[in-house]
Order: sequence, then C-alpha cells, then structure tokens
Amino acid sequence: MEQSQENLIKSVIELRESLKIFEQRLAQMKDTIAMVDKNNMDKYSDIKAVLQNIFAEVNEEKNRILELNDRLLRLSKQTEDFAKERDLKVMEKYVSLIDPSRFLSRDDVIKIVDNYLNSKKWA
Repeated sequence: MEQSQENLIKSVIELRESLKIFEQRLAQMKDTIAMVDKNNMDKYSDIKAVLQNIFAEVNEEKNRILELNDRLLRLSKQTEDFAKERDLKVMEKYVSLIDPSRFLSRDDVIKIVDNYLNSKKWA
C-alpha cells in the first residue's frame, strides 16, 4: 500500500509540475496575444491617421476641382458676350467703307493726341 501511495504522490507531483508548465505556457501565450493586440491597435491607429490625411487631401482636391469648374463656367458665360467673328467682319467692312483716314491725316491725329495729353484734363 505504501507503494501505491508513493506512486499516487509521485503522479500528483508530476501532474502539478505539468500543470505549472501549462500555466506558464498559458501566461506566455496571454502575454504574446496582448503584445500582438497592442501592435495591431497601434498599426490600426497609424493606418487610420494616414487614411484621414488622404481623405482630407482628396476633399481639398475635390473643392479645388469644383472651384475650377465654377471658374470655367463663369469664363464660358463671359465669352458669350464677346463679339463673334462675323460681327467683326461686318464692322471691318463698315470701317473700310467709311475710311477714316480720308478725314484726318496722321499728323492731325498726332497733334490731337499731343494736345490732349498736354491739357489739364489728363494731368
């Protein structure tokens, strides 16, 4: 009976040691899992910050594109008020028909401009 008690005690001691080893391994695994979780959270935070920066830049570019589009639309509307080529040709025909050079010589125009520039209205 003593033998069986010794075997039983020995078995219990071995089980206790095995249990300690398993507990140590479990503690190591918990530490490893905690470290992996912390690393993942840090990486997640970094990625989130980068994505926020990217989204902010995309929104800035989107606003710039909308502003450029608005300016282009305004320019397009302004060009509608410009004279058309055919209108300019009609005006050219009238000017050539009237021929203002018949009424004033080059010297007359220079005198008129000089008088105007020397007058008090200009100064």
